[in-house]
Amino acid sequence: MAARRKRKKRSVAKLILLGLIIWLGYTFGRGFVEHHRLRQEIAKLTNEIQALELRNAQIREEIERHRSEEYIERVAREKLGLVKPGETRFIISESLEE
Repeated sequence: MAARRKRKKRSVAKLILLGLIIWLGYTFGRGFVEHHRLRQEIAKLTNEIQALELRNAQIREEIERHRSEEYIERVAREKLGLVKPGETRFIISESLEE
């Protein structure tokens, strides 16, 4: 009977140890998966931030170009047909020959 009790105690101890190993594996495994997911999310957001910063810089350059006197003059001449004082504006039209 003593041998039977000893075997039973060993079986219980093995079951407890197995349960502990499973619990630890589940806990750390879940944490590892969450950690991996968060690292991927951080990498994705970092890439998005870099792309937005680049686009922001491009927009700022475009704004500066649009504020320049050369750009404003070009738009005034091309789109609005304005001329400087003393200049003569010529409008060339195509003849309607048949």
